[in-house]
Amino acid sequence: MSAGFSISEEALFNKTGEGVLRRLRKTRNPMELLNVLRSARKEFDRAYDEAPAESRAAVACRAGCGACCHVLVGVQAHEVLIAAEFIQKYFSPEDLEGVIARTKEHRDAFAGRWALERAALKLPCALLKEGSCSIYEARPEACRSHHSNNADTCRSNLDLASGALHVTIPGLHGRMFAVMLGTDQAIAEAGFDGRAYDFNSALHEALTDSQCAIRWMQRQAAFPDSCREVPDAADGEYGEMVAEGYFQ
Repeated sequence: MSAGFSISEEALFNKTGEGVLRRLRKTRNPMELLNVLRSARKEFDRAYDEAPAESRAAVACRAGCGACCHVLVGVQAHEVLIAAEFIQKYFSPEDLEGVIARTKEHRDAFAGRWALERAALKLPCALLKEGSCSIYEARPEACRSHHSNNADTCRSNLDLASGALHVTIPGLHGRMFAVMLGTDQAIAEAGFDGRAYDFNSALHEALTDSQCAIRWMQRQAAFPDSCREVPDAADGEYGEMVAEGYFQ
């Protein structure tokens, strides 16, 4: 694995992946598998806390920003299931109905469109509430990994028809990405669904079909093809994590 990682980031990727894979293989009760992955999210906090002080000081993200909540979010199946469980546990029946309705609207709008077409829609995440994430504790890995150096630039990016201005933070971005990739690769190595899904589309499925979690625990595809990230027309392939033997 390289992915442009520095030596320390590569080490973080390996350490994260090996730890997650070891815990998954030790888990005998399928109902505990998601708990293992919830616990693994502490690695994101640790990677952030151990990043250089100047990198952490450069973070401009604050509650109420919300610009990054209008971009495409690709996720693995376990991330959707964790989010769905959080919503079902903590949201009121009325709020749950609202999320289901908004994720359905998102899913219908995305259906049959290529990635660039989807990106151009700039639809807000169905979980965005008054500029903040309503499932912050259970947010996807991509959301945990993203940090911006300038909130105004993020808003400018949201207004751009194409292209993007640089907002990533050296010394932090690579560390967070290493944890994310290490976690997802370990899950694929353990034999679980490694397909890439559109978060809001898959979340709608998870909230309306209880069999999604069962399929995932049985190491099957958790969600239908209609929930997958759509490939760019140039490559014609869906993104997918596959077992590569990185970790032992």
